[in-house]
Amino acid sequence: MNSLSLWRALAACVALVAALHAPLAQAQSDEPAASQETLIAAMDAARQALVDATPRGGTSPPELLSAYADACTTYADSFPQGDRAVMARSTVLSCLARMDEPQRVIDTVDRWMAADLLTPAEFDRALNMRTLAAVKLHGPDAALTEIDRAIAAAQTRQVRLLLVRSGIEGQSIEQRLATIEQAISLAGEAGGLRADALGAKAMLLIEQGGDANLEQAQSLVEQAQALGVQSANVLRAQMQLRSRAAALAGVGDIAPGKAAPVFALNDIHTGHEVKLERLRGKIVLLDFWATWCGPCVSLMDSFLVDLHRDFKDKDLVILGVGTNWRGETAEMQLAWAEAKDEPVIRGGNHTRGECSWIKVHDAAGAVTQTYGVQGIPFCVLIDREGRIVYAGNGHALKGDILKYVQEHAGSARN
Repeated sequence: MNSLSLWRALAACVALVAALHAPLAQAQSDEPAASQETLIAAMDAARQALVDATPRGGTSPPELLSAYADACTTYADSFPQGDRAVMARSTVLSCLARMDEPQRVIDTVDRWMAADLLTPAEFDRALNMRTLAAVKLHGPDAALTEIDRAIAAAQTRQVRLLLVRSGIEGQSIEQRLATIEQAISLAGEAGGLRADALGAKAMLLIEQGGDANLEQAQSLVEQAQALGVQSANVLRAQMQLRSRAAALAGVGDIAPGKAAPVFALNDIHTGHEVKLERLRGKIVLLDFWATWCGPCVSLMDSFLVDLHRDFKDKDLVILGVGTNWRGETAEMQLAWAEAKDEPVIRGGNHTRGECSWIKVHDAAGAVTQTYGVQGIPFCVLIDREGRIVYAGNGHALKGDILKYVQEHAGSARN
C-alpha cells in the first residue's frame, strides 16, 4: 500500500471522530427516491435470493451478499431512524464481514459515524468491525496508530475507542490491560461506560486463565453488576465464568479426574480407524465441532491453529470430532478441510490448511452423546493417563487449556 493511501486511512479516522458531534448532513433529498414499502420489499427480495442461493453449511455468493447489503444501505440512508434502520445497518455489516471487503467496511462505518446516527450498541459493533478491517488492510501497528489519533481527537466516546484499542492484536497482555485501566479511569462514575470497561478487563483476565486472574475477574463482574446497568461486556464475562465453572464441576463421568470414555472413529481424510486409547501417553484435546458452527471455526482460527503449531511436536494431539448435528456428514467436513487455501473464518488469520490435526466424524452421534455435549465448540482435555482435565465450552477454557499444555507438554511422561 502506498503512503498516500495510508495517510488517507489515518486521516479518515481523525475526521470521523471530530465529526461525531456535528449536525447531521443532508444525506438524501427531502423526498425519498422510493417509498418505505418499496424499499422494504427490495430488502426482502434480496434476502430471499441470498437464502435460496446459499447451500446449507455452504458459502453465500458474493454478488448476492453485495446486493443484499446495497438494498439495506438504501433503506437505512432513506429512513435512518427506527428499529428497521438499525436492523438494516446491522445486516449491512454482517454482509460485508462475510464478503471480506475491509475497505468497504471502513468507508461504510466512517459515513455512518460522521452522520452520528448510530445507537451506542451500533457504535460499539461498527467501531470494532472498522478496527478489524483496518488491521486486515494496514496491519496491527498502523491500526494502533490510527486509533490512537482517533482517541486523541475524541471526546465523550474516548472510553469506547480505548476499549476497542485494547483488543487489537500484536500487543502484550500488559499493554492491553494498561489501555483498559485508562478506560476505567476516564469512565469515572459513568455507569454504562464503567461497566463496559470493567467487563472488558474481566474478559481479558478470564482469557489468561489461572485462579488469581479468575478471582479478580469475578470481583470485577460483581463491581459492574453493582452499578445497576446493562453491559454486553459484563454479560459475556458472566457467561465465560459460568461456562468455566460448569466445566470444572463436570457432569457425571465427564468431570475432571474421571477416565475419558474411549472410542474409535474413522479419520475423514484417510478412512483409517482412530482409537482414543492408542493415544495414551499423549496429552489429547478433543474438539467437538461442525462446519456451520461460527464459534467452532472462530476457536480454530483464534486458538487451535496456534496451539497445534506450537505443541504438536511436544506430545499434544488435537483430535477434531465432527458432530452429525444439522445433518452434518463426513463428506461435508472433508470438503471444508480440503479447501486448504480458504480462510478458516472470513477476515481471520489462518487458512484451513493450517487446521492439520486429525479429524474424525461421529456419524452415529454416540461419542457426542457419551461426552454429554449439548453445545459446540466443546473441548475435552485429557492427560497422559487418559483422565479428563477439563471438559466444557472451548472459548471459556482457552486460558486453562493453554496453561496446562504449557506446563505439561514436552515434559517427561509420568
